[in-house]
Amino acid sequence: MNKVTIEKLPDTKEIQRAKRWEEERGEFVQVAYGEAMHHLAAFEIKKGYSRGNHYHEKKEEVFYVFQGKIKASFIDMDTLQKEEKILEKGDRIRVQPRCGHLFYGLEDTLVIEYSPQVYEQEDSFKIDLS
Repeated sequence: MNKVTIEKLPDTKEIQRAKRWEEERGEFVQVAYGEAMHHLAAFEIKKGYSRGNHYHEKKEEVFYVFQGKIKASFIDMDTLQKEEKILEKGDRIRVQPRCGHLFYGLEDTLVIEYSPQVYEQEDSFKIDLS
């Protein structure tokens, strides 16, 4: 699907980009590097619950799974192509405008979300991906 990009952030301190590493003091994650951010949020998805089930006309969203595991469902609102992925700690997901998304908690999960656009409630359109 062209409207979703999923990557595992590299486990290293040695590069100049988004990355993560674990050390004795705990985990460090540089979720973004050199990107404009006008919206930043963190949310929890408890096991057995979901979040999302909407799309945006204008807003691009980037999600980082900080801990836990989710089932992510996507639909391209232009082609109606659907895709499901299992995402876990260390995965970063970039969702383009007009891509519906639903995240279902397979475990208690913590997610960081950011966007180059400001969140506007009128740009959020409910769908049913369940």
